[in-house]
Amino acid sequence: ALKSGCHCLIGTPGRLNDFLEGGELKLSKASKLVIDEADRMLDMGFEPQIRKTLKELPSPRHTLFFTATWPASVQKLASDFLNKPYKVEIGNPDVLKASVNVTQTVKIVEAERKVRELTKVFLQFKISEKGRGENRALIFVATRKMCEQLEDGLNRARVNCDSIHGDKDQQQREKALRDLRDGRTKILVATDVAARGLDIQGVTLVVNYDPPNSAEDYVHRIGRTGRAREK
Repeated sequence: ALKSGCHCLIGTPGRLNDFLEGGELKLSKASKLVIDEADRMLDMGFEPQIRKTLKELPSPRHTLFFTATWPASVQKLASDFLNKPYKVEIGNPDVLKASVNVTQTVKIVEAERKVRELTKVFLQFKISEKGRGENRALIFVATRKMCEQLEDGLNRARVNCDSIHGDKDQQQREKALRDLRDGRTKILVATDVAARGLDIQGVTLVVNYDPPNSAEDYVHRIGRTGRAREK
């Protein structure tokens, strides 16, 4: 696809760098650049790759820079590569705050009873084990291993679900998300790979099966529900 040319190219920083270094990708004619989830990419250590890609782009160009938070590292990157930008803020970027449309509940459960209690929560939120109905659930866990274990445990408990994590290839992840959107599955177990940028209509329940590493990750996890003023 790169050899024949394209009008729009979507890629991760590391992969774009690979193509640039190998000579398969030329950005000399690019006129627009979109950087999405800038804060998340910096958290994951992609700043060198982002800066290297930006240096390959011509000037002037039209750059759009999206970020959920506005820490000093993101401000520095923006100031280095944006020229007199317009700044649009939704909410207060300096205050980490959960959506008022999300009802938060804490449930203390012994480890050996967590799967059983989880199935009760599904019934409470009218998320059908048989795949009927419109409600959907996202269950967040800390590791890829736990993701597989919980998916297996729920399926053995006759709860139809799927999982998404970093060890699954792109085709598997896309299928899991497509099945959730289309209603073929109603429950998705995920690591934080799915915590940001995911917007699936009908997600009425988010469960932090394992606690996140930070308050910021928690807010982004539960933000998968209560979207577009839905409660």
